[in-house]
Amino acid sequence: MAGPGPFDRWISFELGRLNAGLVVEKKTLTRLLAEPEPACRTREGDPHPFDRTALDRYAAVLARDEADDLRLPLTLVASADSDSAYLTDELGAQALRAVEKFDRAFPFRDGRMALPHSLAVDLVRRHGGVLQLAFG
Repeated sequence: MAGPGPFDRWISFELGRLNAGLVVEKKTLTRLLAEPEPACRTREGDPHPFDRTALDRYAAVLARDEADDLRLPLTLVASADSDSAYLTDELGAQALRAVEKFDRAFPFRDGRMALPHSLAVDLVRRHGGVLQLAFG
């Protein structure tokens, strides 16, 4: 069996570069709310800041124990072979649905909440660091 070819290695390298700014050590919503300047660290060691107003919007739709369990940022995974992105965190999906008032749109089923890629990009832009987009 042959190993990955040069094209596969190049794609893997480029995906690594796209995902270099992702947070790998997430914090709970409760912990972030307690910080004077809420932030996490990315793979490269840079700060990933959170907008306090965005954190407050999520805290407003969750119970205290849910805020203790929700780990941020939520990661939306986008794939090149699909025009959608998905979230696999059920509590995160519940919170996002409540904040965005999605009602019945974009249900969490089969272990994920799927969103159109364009909406995922818009949500990441508007949610003050609470969401991040990963490419897989």
